[in-house]
Amino acid sequence: MLHSLPTLLAELEHRLIAGEDPLPLLGSVRWPEVIDWPKDREEALRLRQRLASIQALIHGLQAPLRATLMGLNQEAAYQRKGSIPLPASLSLKFQQSV
Repeated sequence: MLHSLPTLLAELEHRLIAGEDPLPLLGSVRWPEVIDWPKDREEALRLRQRLASIQALIHGLQAPLRATLMGLNQEAAYQRKGSIPLPASLSLKFQQSV
């Protein structure tokens, strides 16, 4: 299935704003088959600005989680690149259902 890059970004942004999980969308993309890449410098700059907006949206959605993790950590000091060490009482397990 071919995906248009602008349409893909619009759908990703829509899912993030709606609070939906974007992983099924991103997992269904065949990245070598993505079409409609920028053809000139102006389009590339618009794409860069759009990606910066989506990145800001993702950081905004992560803010409550980061604040909670900082509250759980007794030694809440900032680390390199803004990372937060996880408390020993918290374990993360990620799994993907197929």
